[in-house]
Amino acid sequence: MFRVRPGRRQWARGWALVLAGSLALTGASRAGGPLESVKSLIEEVQRILQQAPHESPVQKQQRLAAIEKAAARLLDYLEMARRSLGPTWNNLSRAQQEEFVHLFSELLKSAYAGRLDEFAHAKVVYQSEENSQDTAEVRISILRQNDKIPVIFRLLKEDQDWMVYDLVVEGVSLVANYRSQFSRVMEGASYQALVHALQAKLQADSSLTAEAGEDED
Repeated sequence: MFRVRPGRRQWARGWALVLAGSLALTGASRAGGPLESVKSLIEEVQRILQQAPHESPVQKQQRLAAIEKAAARLLDYLEMARRSLGPTWNNLSRAQQEEFVHLFSELLKSAYAGRLDEFAHAKVVYQSEENSQDTAEVRISILRQNDKIPVIFRLLKEDQDWMVYDLVVEGVSLVANYRSQFSRVMEGASYQALVHALQAKLQADSSLTAEAGEDED
C-alpha cells in the first residue's frame, strides 16, 4: 500500500524527491529560474551525499534530518497533499487538513529515507524549462547504465521562490499516483480509514528503519 510501482520508476521517483528536498542544503539563492536552481545546486547536493560513504547510523540520521529540513523549504507539502487527496480535502476541518499534510510529508520522507546512497552518483541531463507567470516545468533525464529515465519537476511560484508540487516520472505523476491509492483506501470506507492506514504504514517503516540501524551497530 502507498507505493509507486517497483523498479526503475520507484528508484527515479525517490531520487527526484531527494534532489528536490536537498536543493536548499547549500543555502544558495533560488532567485533564478527553476532550471537554473536545479542545475546550479545538483553537483553540490551529490557531493554532500558522497562525502561520508562509511558513516555511522547516527551520522546517517543527521544527514537525513538535514535533508528533511531542506525539503520543508522547497517541497510544497500542503499543495502536494491537497492535490493528492482530491475533493475530500475540501470536506476536512482545518485541523484535519493540517494532520493530513503532516502524514503526507512523513510518507514522502519515508519513501526516500532508505535510498540516499543510491543517488550519490546518478547522472543527470538537463533538458528544458517551460515557465509561465506562476508555474513551471523542469525536464531532466536520469542516466543509468543502459537506461534513461525522464523526470519532470512541476513548480509553483510562491512569493519569489519556486516550490515543487509534483514530480512526473516516465509520464506518471506522483500526485496522481497517490490520489489513486488514497481513493481506493477511502472507497466504501471513510477519510479516517485513510488516516489509520497512513499511520500504520509509517509505523511499519519506522520499525524497519530501527531494525536496520541495530544491524549496522
